[in-house]
Amino acid sequence: MLGLSKNNETTLLRDVAEGDGKAFRLLFERYWRSVYGVALAFTKSPGLAEEMVQDIFLRIWLKREKLSDVEKFDDYLFIVARNHIFNKLKKKWQDAPFTSYIQENISETAPTPEEQLQLRQTEQLVNKAVEQLPPQQHLIYCLSRRQGMSHEEIAHQLEISTNTVKSHMNKALHYIRNYLRMHAGI
Repeated sequence: MLGLSKNNETTLLRDVAEGDGKAFRLLFERYWRSVYGVALAFTKSPGLAEEMVQDIFLRIWLKREKLSDVEKFDDYLFIVARNHIFNKLKKKWQDAPFTSYIQENISETAPTPEEQLQLRQTEQLVNKAVEQLPPQQHLIYCLSRRQGMSHEEIAHQLEISTNTVKSHMNKALHYIRNYLRMHAGI
């Protein structure tokens, strides 16, 4: 999800917590696409995903007083969205037409047990390769791939150039690819 700078995010959340409708609109405009993408991925229904986004932001507005205590809005929003989507799907699951719709769509996309095993094995190999990276490459890889930070954010946090971050990421990815080729026959 797209983040704001820490100061801007704190100010925006404080304004929303105080009932500022314009600040809430800005918050909505910055994050609705991300929430919609998550909802759509789970529901496979654009209409239902759109409805869920509206519900999620309504919940945030109704509990806006809590926003002034939120340190990382991206994380907070993801948790609110995830919980709402799961609760909504759980309720819809009991609805027979929706149940058959979900079963048809999920069965088409659900990995087979063999695919799940292969995926787990590949993830384990990637983790082993990542653990063998030099410290700076390991840190940059983890910030990028596991915490979702951009190259610019990483460069700012580590006080290095963006080109240095890109260089370390390229070297890390090259090493991981080679490690997978050698150990998994990829």
